[in-house]
Amino acid sequence: MLSWVVRIALSLSAMLTGLFVAEDAHDFHIVNGFVAVGLILLGFVLLVYWRAIVQAVIGLFSGQERP
Repeated sequence: MLSWVVRIALSLSAMLTGLFVAEDAHDFHIVNGFVAVGLILLGFVLLVYWRAIVQAVIGLFSGQERP
């Protein structure tokens, strides 16, 4: 299961890195690794703060005034 997460993160990071760094550049794999770690970190942050994010979005679109 963890290998699926790593494989998906590396695939997404390869696509994002390919937009900014040429694939035949010497530092492509290094930048790809940093982007993958960033994506995994972003995923964990979204999992941890999911309830707060949903509550904030509901509060924005509920039409109620904030105190």
